[in-house]
Amino acid sequence: MNLEHLSEKFELNDLEKQIVRYIQEHLTDLKSIGIRQMAKDNYTSTSTIYKLCNKFGFDGYSDMIYHLTSTKDNHTIDFHEQYRSFYEQFQSLLQDHSKRIIVFGLGFSAPIAEYMQQRLTLLGYQAMCVVHMEMFSPHFFDNTVFIVVSYSGKTPRLNEIIKTAHHNHVPIISFIGNAHSPIIQLSSLPITIGQYDSFSHDLNRPNTFFGEAIIAFETLLF
Repeated sequence: MNLEHLSEKFELNDLEKQIVRYIQEHLTDLKSIGIRQMAKDNYTSTSTIYKLCNKFGFDGYSDMIYHLTSTKDNHTIDFHEQYRSFYEQFQSLLQDHSKRIIVFGLGFSAPIAEYMQQRLTLLGYQAMCVVHMEMFSPHFFDNTVFIVVSYSGKTPRLNEIIKTAHHNHVPIISFIGNAHSPIIQLSSLPITIGQYDSFSHDLNRPNTFFGEAIIAFETLLF
């Protein structure tokens, strides 16, 4: 867990930083530490701990502890079965090759968006991958489908673009890791990928979202 990264990403106050530091120091014993004990050790209340859990995107204390202490499940996933329910709507949104498809992603999602754009172009679609807000001016919304890739779905700039597209009645296909992202509610076809982990960038564990997003995309193309 990178305290500096978490502090900047979630705008932690001094007490919250102290609690995160406590979690770092007791990572191997977290399963045996209850919320009351953690609150007592940090001279705060259980409500403060709950608020921190919510800020990190967890449903509660137990959910946070589970994600911090669980090992990766290596069971085999049948991706065709997992994403089959999205197939018809995905195909329906892309069936008109005359439509412009704008693919967007920031950070680690950017190369995934570029892959999708190039794949669609090879299949005969009018696809472009953009990173500039100017590309979302009103004249770009006519006859357009928007595809967005985001693990957290919390980036302010990204949410602003999604709100603008939604307001202009642009169909939105989203590949999202965080099922609680506001992007889910604004998407015509929200596709949740894997299980979101607020600490994924700070723990020495694999993040399969980006690879699985490509697999889901390829599965839905044909």
